[in-house]
Amino acid sequence: MDCVLDQYESSPPEGWLRWMDSKIRDAKYVILVCTETYHKRVMGEEESGAGHGVRWEGNLIYQHFYDAGTLNTKFVPIVTRSVDKRFVPNPLRGSTVYVLDATGGYDDLYARLTGTAGAAKPPLGKRRALPAKPVKTDPTWFITSPIDVALWDKARWTGTFFLHYEGRPPYLGLAFKDEGAARAIFHQWHERYGARDVDEELRISIVEGDVVGEDPGYTVHVSSDIDVTINRLKRAGYHEDDVVFSVSRLNRMNPAPGSTNLQLFRERYRQFKTYYLIPGVVAARSATLTPIPELGIFKSKVLFRHVDDIKDNDIDVVVVGSGRVKRSKNPDFSDFK
Repeated sequence: MDCVLDQYESSPPEGWLRWMDSKIRDAKYVILVCTETYHKRVMGEEESGAGHGVRWEGNLIYQHFYDAGTLNTKFVPIVTRSVDKRFVPNPLRGSTVYVLDATGGYDDLYARLTGTAGAAKPPLGKRRALPAKPVKTDPTWFITSPIDVALWDKARWTGTFFLHYEGRPPYLGLAFKDEGAARAIFHQWHERYGARDVDEELRISIVEGDVVGEDPGYTVHVSSDIDVTINRLKRAGYHEDDVVFSVSRLNRMNPAPGSTNLQLFRERYRQFKTYYLIPGVVAARSATLTPIPELGIFKSKVLFRHVDDIKDNDIDVVVVGSGRVKRSKNPDFSDFK
């Protein structure tokens, strides 16, 4: 493994501060050897005049954490003795701490840095059949939807934005005007789908192409994956002849000419094959956007489509059909990078 260490440098031409910043930013992992002295300097508890380099490094670490929304995939704390765990800086207390004098401690660190799993995941077993559960009611209609209509009306979905961090899947954000309602929407989704939408029941499609009555751009459509929902209902005892329908929401985006934000998100998604779906809030009297990454849902499926591929019985037909009726247009809300 290639390692960057300040002992290999005598005097970088750009100066130590810029050298340290660029190396931390470019490295895949940053190993922090946590000792009592290091902890004092990072936490700003060292006496005046000592440890300026570590203090600067500590500020950089805090800034990286802030920019990443407190998500850590870069910084790896290690200690040479288990008793030194108390010297791990506060931002990294929730991370795995590698103890080198513990049994297998070095091997665990080596596995982390080389991306090799410590234990091989066994193959999935076969599902056993369960007795059919009787349905206590006999509904003719069953409504299933990720959309709480009253809550979405209050939240006022007004745009879509994208965030990107080096070495991490991209973020697809839904921007709302009411923060309380936006948080409530994602809390409901966490209760229903979890922090990771394993079944991909929450369906997100991005439809490009011209729509009658709309300005150029693309449409983001939030709905349920009906096939996934029907399979879940069958397991719950509902019948194939029960009628299922779902409420969905869509938002038309009109990015500035030449904008590459959607293209960049598509490229990053194809690279990682996953993304985070997060909420965001737009200030009432400005275009200032505040992402809320801690409510993100990890997903592996987003549909990139074109209006020419949508047929009459397609769930995304509402995107094309929206231009056939007279309605108020969503405001032009530029996407963010």
